[in-house]
Amino acid sequence: MPTRLRIARLAGQALTIPVVALLVTPAVAQNEAVQNPPSKSVERPKHTGRVLQVGPSRVLKTPSAAAKIARSGDLIEIDAGAYRDCAVWRTPNLRIRGVGGYAHVRDVSCDEKAIWVFYASPVQISQIRFSGARVRHNNGAGIRWEGHGRLLLEKSWVHNNQMGILAHNSKKSRIIIKGSKFEANGDCPEFCGHGVYVGHLWHLAIFDSEFSGHKHGHHIKSRAYHTEITGNRIIDGADGTASYAINLPDSGTARISYNFVQQGPKTENSRAVVAIGEEGPWNKGGRVNPSRFIVIEGNVFRNDNRRKTNFVWNRGPDPVTLRNNRFNGPGVRYRKSRRK
Repeated sequence: MPTRLRIARLAGQALTIPVVALLVTPAVAQNEAVQNPPSKSVERPKHTGRVLQVGPSRVLKTPSAAAKIARSGDLIEIDAGAYRDCAVWRTPNLRIRGVGGYAHVRDVSCDEKAIWVFYASPVQISQIRFSGARVRHNNGAGIRWEGHGRLLLEKSWVHNNQMGILAHNSKKSRIIIKGSKFEANGDCPEFCGHGVYVGHLWHLAIFDSEFSGHKHGHHIKSRAYHTEITGNRIIDGADGTASYAINLPDSGTARISYNFVQQGPKTENSRAVVAIGEEGPWNKGGRVNPSRFIVIEGNVFRNDNRRKTNFVWNRGPDPVTLRNNRFNGPGVRYRKSRRK
């Protein structure tokens, strides 16, 4: 039985998180007590339509068959098991969930984009496993989001894809990720992508999730106007080669709180763990993401690389507030510099 940690959470409740021996040493585990994360509430689409059942013994054998006939308000239930299939979803207001365990969609990509491609919203996804997305441009994703509304991903597993989630630019879009796992994405011989990469959305929120073993790119890269990353484990582990754990290249308004963040010994970029503002057009007088605040609080950071790092490197024009964080391993807690 794996060791389990209990982490203080809301109003005396507890969140139980498994500790994977390969990825977390006892020294790391001692620093993982994260106190009092803020509350998180999520609005879910309402089920007002039919129930479409998918599985080997059902009339609809694959998720793509359900996608072709789905109507607004439908609930799609997919039996646990593996489906070598991809789907393009063009219908708004859908709930899609695995039943009896993960419904595993794998190894096929649609529209040269992703295993599942969404052009309408809102959508709620739960208990789905995505793996093996490959396209010729090396940005094949588990999920490609091109809707103009809300995506809610819960209790799902995204692994061994070129990209985990890739989202376009839309001020009308929000992505909420809760209680999910992202593992060994960026799966290419050379750099191809990130665990989660969103363009200029209105809001990206990631809660109570785990990112581990990413290759080459960043675990989380957000150009969203508002970014919230709370209560997660973001770890390279022993063999992950990720660059930054969290990257906000255009700054914006952000709160990064109550996470455990580990940079591993094989990172391909030891310059920073959290990088902010390095790509914005600041020197041209432009603002892509106006910032109301950037707050980094209550996190535990650990550098397991022998080289020094900048735990937080701010190269943008906006101030960053650090409160009640813990820093372990070689490095500078906070560095402020302007991009030349």
